[in-house]
Amino acid sequence: MIAKDTQGGRDFSGRPKKMSWERIAAFSGGPLNTPGWPRKNIHTDLDAAREAGLNTVYVSATQYLGHLAELMIDLFGENWLGAGRTTGLKFIAPVAAGDTLRTRAKVRHRKAEGPEVEFTLEVWCENQNGDRVLVGEATGRV
Repeated sequence: MIAKDTQGGRDFSGRPKKMSWERIAAFSGGPLNTPGWPRKNIHTDLDAAREAGLNTVYVSATQYLGHLAELMIDLFGENWLGAGRTTGLKFIAPVAAGDTLRTRAKVRHRKAEGPEVEFTLEVWCENQNGDRVLVGEATGRV
């Protein structure tokens, strides 16, 4: 976790998460009790993806955006849900089924504000090759 005395340049890393078919279907397939589950869409069905001009099924970007939120909660505690924010997020590369993602953060700036310290972090998600797929910035207070 980030503490008031955490210095700039410090790196943090979330747990790796494999983007398995089961994880993709659970996130993008609709309600589990729906007849014909999972719902056929570009995230769960190769034919639907090809019809949309894609060569494979890609993971929904909002799925790994949730992984980033998880890392921020791990770093700042539940307070991040009310006082933290992400800005400038860009999804810069697709994520395919079978990829393994890891969320990362690096302290770029810290600013004392009364009894609290506000931290600005460079944040990103990277795949198993170390390629960034999501980049942006996050802030939180301790």
